[in-house]
Amino acid sequence: MNTYLEAYTSPRHHGSGEADRIPIARQRGQAFCALMEALDPRRMPAHGGDATTVIVTTSLEDLRKDLGSGELGPSDKLTAGEVRRLACTASIIPAVLGGKSEVLDLGRSSRLFKPAQRKAMIIRDRECRAEGCTIPAVWCEAHHWGTPWAKGGLTDLKDGVLLCSWHHHRAHDPGFDPSRTPNGDVRFHKRT
Repeated sequence: MNTYLEAYTSPRHHGSGEADRIPIARQRGQAFCALMEALDPRRMPAHGGDATTVIVTTSLEDLRKDLGSGELGPSDKLTAGEVRRLACTASIIPAVLGGKSEVLDLGRSSRLFKPAQRKAMIIRDRECRAEGCTIPAVWCEAHHWGTPWAKGGLTDLKDGVLLCSWHHHRAHDPGFDPSRTPNGDVRFHKRT
């Protein structure tokens, strides 16, 4: 990946141009945007049962402002211009939290969470919900909280929680008793 990003940033080029005053971190961010624009989305691997998707969270107000911002995750910020640039070649799916633009609760009709539900959980959870874990939500697996699907649980957004693979396995380990904290995180206690 570094080789591709370096090709876009030309790190061997040293001169007195405007690009020389841009911090390397910003140059690499711009290179990443250029690389994403060049990739054929139909050739990207599936991730979590869905096509690899970059989800940018921003408000409509911020998107319209020149000085607004967007987020790829809890620590990855984008300028409004970068969000608009990514949106130029993207399929835009508005995420209206709490709205009725797409059915997210499927009841007993499906054991696995649907792509729309996973996207909503990614926006909501942002990271693995295990207490103290910072694995990005896009790397996580959807877990049925409370009653497992095999025992009559629902495949609803409100009953789903994103956990990294390690914590998802721990949630199914009979040696641990998972519980929810007041903020919705999952805390694991070793059973004695």
